[in-house]
Amino acid sequence: MKFLFKIIVVFLIVFSIRIPYVYNTVFLAIIITTVFYIFNDKKLPFTYFFQRYNAVILIGTVLIALVIYAFTVFHSTYVYNDLQKRMWVELQMLAAMIYALPLLLKDKETNAFDDICVIICYVFALQGLIHLIAYLYEPLGEYFFEMKPESIKQMVLNPRFHVDRFRLYCLSGIVFVELVAAYGITFMLYFRLQLNSSSHPYLKGWVNFVVFFFIIIGTMLAGRTGFVGLALGFLLWVRFQYKQIVSFLNHNIMQIILVSAAIFFAYNFLLPAKQRRMFNDEVFPFAFEWYYSYKDYGTFQVRSLDGTESHYFPLRDETFLKGHGEVFFEKLNYPHTDAGYMTNLIFGGVPFLLCLILYQSLYFILPLSIAGKRNSFANRVDAALFTLCFAFIFLLSYKTTAIGSIHIVETLLIAAGSTYLIRYYSSEELNK
Repeated sequence: MKFLFKIIVVFLIVFSIRIPYVYNTVFLAIIITTVFYIFNDKKLPFTYFFQRYNAVILIGTVLIALVIYAFTVFHSTYVYNDLQKRMWVELQMLAAMIYALPLLLKDKETNAFDDICVIICYVFALQGLIHLIAYLYEPLGEYFFEMKPESIKQMVLNPRFHVDRFRLYCLSGIVFVELVAAYGITFMLYFRLQLNSSSHPYLKGWVNFVVFFFIIIGTMLAGRTGFVGLALGFLLWVRFQYKQIVSFLNHNIMQIILVSAAIFFAYNFLLPAKQRRMFNDEVFPFAFEWYYSYKDYGTFQVRSLDGTESHYFPLRDETFLKGHGEVFFEKLNYPHTDAGYMTNLIFGGVPFLLCLILYQSLYFILPLSIAGKRNSFANRVDAALFTLCFAFIFLLSYKTTAIGSIHIVETLLIAAGSTYLIRYYSSEELNK
C-alpha cells in the first residue's frame, strides 16, 4: 500500500492534471503529502530544498523565467508568452517533487536512486494502462479528451494538423511531445534498472515485463518520439550487458514467453473485432509509420519529420545576436517554425540559447561529476545514463522546444539527479 501511495503522489505531480478548486493535481499532491507529514512525522520537512543540487536548479528556474521576461522588456514586446509561463509551471512541479522526496524515500536513502527509478517506471506504466483503457472504452477516452484545454482540442479537431484524437485519451494535463519525451526518459531509467545487479522487489520476474509492456503501450498511444528514448535505453543496456545477453534471455525466457503468449491471446481472442480494427487502422499505422511507409512505398518516412527541414531557414545577423523577444514570427517576416533551436534563436538569439543550455546543464553536472569519481561498473552505467538523457534533450530540440523547457522531463530529471546524490552521500556516511 505504501508503494502504491508513492506511485499516486508522483503520478499527480508529473502529469499535472487540471482539476477544479485546487487548480491542478500538483497542488493536490502537495496537500496529500502535507497531511501525511503532519499525521506521521508531526512536522513539515523541507530538508531537500537545501540540498545544493535542488537549490541551484530552483534558483536557475526563477532566473530563466526572469531572463525570458527581460528579453520581452528589452525588445518592448512585453509578451507573457508560453515560454515564460512554462517556466513558472516547471517551478511549481519541481518544488512539489522536492517536497515529496522525504515521503518517497523514507528510511531508504541508500537505495534512493533505484527506488525513484522504479516508481517512475510504474507511474508511466500506469499512465499507459489508463490510456489503453480509455482508448478501448470510448466514453472514458472522450471524457479525458474534454478535460484538455480548448486550444489543444481545436488543434486536434482541425484536419490540417493531422493529429490523432486518441493521443488526448490520456489522463494527463501534459500531452504530445512533452509527454512522449518523458516516456523516452522513462525507457532509459528502465534499462538502467535492468543493469542493476540486485533486482528491485517491485520490478522482477514477469512483473518487470508487464511494466515494460504498458510503458510501450503508453508511448504508442501518446507519440512516437518516446521510441528514441527506447532506442537509447536499449543501447545503454547492450553496451554494458552484451556479454550477458544470452544469460539474461535464458534466465527470463519463461517470463518472456508467458507475457508474449498472454498478449497474443488477449489481442486475438479477448479483444472484440471492432477494437482490433481500431488498433490495425489507427494505432499501429501511427506508432510504426516508418514500417508502414516502407511496406507501402519502399521508403522509411515519418510525416512529422518530413517537413522538419522547412522549419529551418536563414536568420538575420541581428536575430543571432539578440533575437526579437517575439513569439509571433510572421511579424518578423520569418515563416512559422516549431523547431526548438530556431524558436529559441528567434526569441533571444544565441545568448538566450546559451542561457537555456546552461540551465539544462544544472541537472547533469553534479550527477556526472559524482559518477565519474569512481571507475566501477555501476558508476560507468550511471554516467552513461545521464549523458544519454542530456543528449536526448538536444535531439528533441531539433523538432520542438525542449532545452530547459519541458517541465515534465525536468521533474523526472530532478527526481533522478537528487536521489542519485542522496544515495551517494548516504553511502559515504555509512562507509566512514
